[in-house]
Amino acid sequence: MDGKNRSTFTEFSSSVVALCIVFLLSSSITFSIVSDKLITTPMTSNSRYAVTFPALEYITHHDEDAVVAIGSSIIQASVDGVCITDAMNTPDINVFNLGISGANPYTEILQIPALVKAKPELVLLDLGPNSLWNYNSDESLDEYIQFRFTINSIMMSQGDIGDWTRLIRDEDRQWLAYTFEERMKLTQSYSQKSADYILQNMASTFNEDFGVEARAPLPGDEDWHQYLMQPYMDSFARPPFFELKSDAEIQEYLGEKMPKKAKQGVYNPRANGTLNHAAYEYIIGELRDAEIPILMVATPHHPKVNSYLSPGQLDGFNQTFNQYANLSGVYGVNMYWEEWHTAMFRDRNHLGDAGREYFCERISPYIDKMLADGGLENDVVQIEGINLSNYLENTCSGSDVTTLIEKQIHFIQAETYSDCAYGEGVGYSDTWEFQNKGQHRGSGYLHALPEDVSQYKGSILGSRLDYNITFEEPGEYFVWLRMRGNSYGNDTVGLVWDFNNHTTNQFETYSSYGWTSEGQWEWEPEFNRAPFSINITEEQTHKLSVFMMEDGVEFDEIMITTIADIKPKSLDVHAIEQQSLACKGTDDVFTIPSTGEWLIEAEDYSSCVFGTGESVQHQWSKLDGANASGQSYVQALPDLRVHMRDEQHGPSLIYDLNFESNGTYYAWLLMRGNSYGNDTVSLIFHEGSTSQELKISSYGWDSYGQWEWEPKVSRVPLAMNITDSTATQIVVAMREDGVEVDAIIITDNPLFDPIKEW
Repeated sequence: MDGKNRSTFTEFSSSVVALCIVFLLSSSITFSIVSDKLITTPMTSNSRYAVTFPALEYITHHDEDAVVAIGSSIIQASVDGVCITDAMNTPDINVFNLGISGANPYTEILQIPALVKAKPELVLLDLGPNSLWNYNSDESLDEYIQFRFTINSIMMSQGDIGDWTRLIRDEDRQWLAYTFEERMKLTQSYSQKSADYILQNMASTFNEDFGVEARAPLPGDEDWHQYLMQPYMDSFARPPFFELKSDAEIQEYLGEKMPKKAKQGVYNPRANGTLNHAAYEYIIGELRDAEIPILMVATPHHPKVNSYLSPGQLDGFNQTFNQYANLSGVYGVNMYWEEWHTAMFRDRNHLGDAGREYFCERISPYIDKMLADGGLENDVVQIEGINLSNYLENTCSGSDVTTLIEKQIHFIQAETYSDCAYGEGVGYSDTWEFQNKGQHRGSGYLHALPEDVSQYKGSILGSRLDYNITFEEPGEYFVWLRMRGNSYGNDTVGLVWDFNNHTTNQFETYSSYGWTSEGQWEWEPEFNRAPFSINITEEQTHKLSVFMMEDGVEFDEIMITTIADIKPKSLDVHAIEQQSLACKGTDDVFTIPSTGEWLIEAEDYSSCVFGTGESVQHQWSKLDGANASGQSYVQALPDLRVHMRDEQHGPSLIYDLNFESNGTYYAWLLMRGNSYGNDTVSLIFHEGSTSQELKISSYGWDSYGQWEWEPKVSRVPLAMNITDSTATQIVVAMREDGVEVDAIIITDNPLFDPIKEW
């Protein structure tokens, strides 16, 4: 062993000897050490069991006024003191939560003298149906009472022994310390364990494997104040339970547990005459004598619980609650009979995060009223008809905007959602939050936060965004999302049309992260997946819902398009968003005489179609020109040097024709281009299933961008054999963008040459 380690070990050994001497000589130090270790170490299953008396001592000497909540784990799970304090209008006051798991009125009478000494401005008293049963022989309950009385006897001072002693059952007196010696004896039952933990901590300086991490703060620690206000702060949060289950799974669980639970005392409250009633009357009496106002609180149980109870089974609770509320200085807020959303509960009788948040919203005004006026307008506040089954939808609101799809490509900004809903269960904590940092479209984007690798791909639905969309024209519409994530765990959303209790396996899922991704904005879906679509047969309004399936995902905008083969990763889709939903013309039908020539102005097309593929952003635009026939012409724009090859066609102009008689006719085209890259079209004839195509280029060695009749070189126009004179079309289709077309001539004369004769 080297010198440094020998020195450390020597110091450690000396400390052990000194510690033993301290334990032998100083009882006051023993009390202090044991008290601290009961809070910070696993000597008890929950540090809150040892907190009550140190908490009341802290509140007594705290500079600001206090509201103190006492009772069972039900009020412990309901009261978020930080939230309530922030929500109240009353200044310079703190709401402390001293609820204890398993507590009942009988076990809580020991703290009342210390509570009175703390002089709170108001006491929130837990009074629900679970606290009004009579004591029978129950081994587990007796063990709990022994444990609680022992811990409280160690933690309290001699001055905390009050008139509650008259209520103590004979069999429980052995667990209480009425004298200093009895208190010392009870303390010694934990002193050895306390010493062990101290030695472990001291040994950790020699070997870190011996360390014991403190599981709760102590009085004087930075987090102590918050810990007393928020029992479930940070690392003390209880793991979710019902929040991870679907409604069907919760129903199955309650179906197994509730038939037996419904027969137990917690759901069979008496109206009077029980030890718990006597304990309540002691608590209320002591607080009233000290002129400390009391606000009794009853929170609801899970909405499916009451279906297992018989009519009138909880009458004893109602009678007790109303009876105590008739006493001066005592008021009640009875929320038990309200139907709260299933996502607000952690289990059958405890609120979860969403329930605590809503309780904070509801109880804060009543506390303000009690502090300001000393009471409420009515002894008991019990609001009838509260049903929060749609709470997740009702409390989340959007723009209420309905988007009308009028163009081939229409963009909807993510942040302009029409409506929304919070996530179910544990998903309630993950929400879509507006951000405007960095690059984005519109005013900003939505980010699924907080990001803690939560996923909603099973029975629990994540937060939902709804977009109301009206479609005027029939057809198939495709959905693209501009989104991003920087890992495979924060890049997924689910889509569904007209959500109606769909499950996650019915969603169309879009994920943005892949081998080509570096966390940048991308249009999804990619990897040759077909986008999500909807078929419209007439004017209709539909709802597109976007569900959070992984938190951390970011979502910027939606693109709705009729273009099936659009490739937004290789195309600036925003550059073509002004294209109309439908390409429309004059609807004219051109009557072609049996003999002679007939000129059709290019801009007078009957109908048209947009381009596809490489020419998806192109269209024929009407332009003015003094040298053009009729002073107008059309041009295929934008001019990006796009060339549609093989059987591909760009945007097309359609001319409906009605020939006066059958026979063979010929078509010439007046057009121009100023290079070999913007001078080509296809001239196509349709009659029923018969088609004839002529590819024409206008630029040549003698061209300088002038208007010319084509085909100039071959002098062989498009021949059209008419057999059904009432159902024919001629089509001008772009093959190279930038090309310009002015007019069409149709003639029955095979020898007619417009270059010479027109």
